[in-house]
Amino acid sequence: MLLFLFLGGLLFWVESLVSDPEPIYSIAIGPKTIASLEQGWTNRIGRAPDADVLDALIHTQVDDELLIAQARALGWHRNDAIVQRRLVQNQRFVTEDEEITDSELLERAYQQGMDQSDIVVRRRLLERMRLLIATVSRRNIPSEEELQSYLDEHAERFSQPERTRLTQIYLSRDTRGEELTQQAKDLTDRLRRDKIAPEEASQFGDPFLISQDLPLSSESTLARQLGNSFAAEALLAPEKKWSDPISSSYGVHIVWPHEKTAARQPPLDEVRSRVKGEWQREHEKQALREHIDRLREQAHIEIIRP
Repeated sequence: MLLFLFLGGLLFWVESLVSDPEPIYSIAIGPKTIASLEQGWTNRIGRAPDADVLDALIHTQVDDELLIAQARALGWHRNDAIVQRRLVQNQRFVTEDEEITDSELLERAYQQGMDQSDIVVRRRLLERMRLLIATVSRRNIPSEEELQSYLDEHAERFSQPERTRLTQIYLSRDTRGEELTQQAKDLTDRLRRDKIAPEEASQFGDPFLISQDLPLSSESTLARQLGNSFAAEALLAPEKKWSDPISSSYGVHIVWPHEKTAARQPPLDEVRSRVKGEWQREHEKQALREHIDRLREQAHIEIIRP
């Protein structure tokens, strides 16, 4: 009898190892949800999603449903103050009984399944789950070696581009019309001939929204302010001289580059906080992905397409 019980227990244990466990979560994405995903994409983008995009939308929807399901398993739909307040507000909006208590309204909301369908409640549960996963991930503090390795692998993100500090004189296209080009040339000749310093340049040119003195700026920064063409030419202008006229979408500019700094790769000490922040963000994304993958392994997922 003991041998029989031992062999039976052993067989049961082996079967438990090789058999598939019962799914903890059950997720079904039906035609109505898929149609809603398609319509939402069409409203945002202006065209219907292709097959690959639709598959990605459905995949993301499954991820969200799994996180919401776990949040509900943790009881957050019942004990979260924001969720409770939202459900009570919804019930107050549709009820005419002013004497009914918040507790009664809350229980009515649960009976009606409002906690499962309300978009604000769903977003709150998603937000809490993602925040919890990120918080756990942040407990992993990167070492100096990991930060340096991350900086080396993503050097282009943290490199400091070439920059220049400028004084500009602006000539308006709207004000000067067809004479703009000639007047810009004449003013350039005068600035050079009379050796007018940039500190004295405020008396020349036309009013402009952008400051006459621009701090150390990269090409991308200048491009955002005055356009790509201006930025490229301004960086090429020689230092401590009045440049040739440079066109922008606003008019013509004559610039005096005070100084330039070459592109450089900063050491870790200078960009530590940025490197650490991006390292943590990447690890938070990875932690979220791994967490959802584990949920998928524990779930029965059914996609019912139209």
